[in-house]
Amino acid sequence: MQPKPSTLKATQAALAKAVRLGHATPLNGYAPQRLAIYARLVRNNTFGFIDRCFVEAPNHLSASTWAETKERFIQEGKATSPYFQDIAGEFLTFCQTQSDFSADVLALMDFEYTQLLAEVEQANLAAPIAWNEMTEMQLSPTVFLKSYAVDFLSSHFSQIEQVASHIIIWRNRHFQVKEQKLSELDFWLLTYLAEQPTSLSHLSQALAEIIVDHASLQPILTQAWINWLEADVICPVTH
Repeated sequence: MQPKPSTLKATQAALAKAVRLGHATPLNGYAPQRLAIYARLVRNNTFGFIDRCFVEAPNHLSASTWAETKERFIQEGKATSPYFQDIAGEFLTFCQTQSDFSADVLALMDFEYTQLLAEVEQANLAAPIAWNEMTEMQLSPTVFLKSYAVDFLSSHFSQIEQVASHIIIWRNRHFQVKEQKLSELDFWLLTYLAEQPTSLSHLSQALAEIIVDHASLQPILTQAWINWLEADVICPVTH
């Protein structure tokens, strides 16, 4: 005989609560050792996904704070996605609603999660093709532009410095995830491309409209355009 829907729902809720809280007490016929196994599996899998994504952030926290926050995520967090690859993002969202971590650490966590987003982006990138100054380009779908009130790249993550920084994170066609601090010119160039496809010729005209001494920047802009094209950050528009 199948259990009544109301009874089944109540049992499922009680089981989920027991696993969340790590209770290894008898529950509707479930032996304590079985509940303990479920609780360990949930924690091992969840903590594994979190720790593989956030490698640098825990170095700026005490081990106990990191462990306690992960445990509270199991007990109190609410999942909005059924996919394992989204666990890290769910954890970041949870941490952003708590007071455990400073804004500096949360910025670093956002950066590390964005690295994961770039890695799992499914877009196929082709090798650069022949182009000229009139060829329309766009930002690659594997590119993410970030601005933070802090800088952790300059110290290779050993320190979080109170200096604003613009950062690009992307995956190239060889499935390598890259990151780099951006100059103001590079950030302007890539932000412009993120808003609308354009050609080098049109971009040069836009630069001339906002900077008086634009002629001296033209060779730098052209070289940056070439570098980002070769790095798979920008790509031709396909119609």
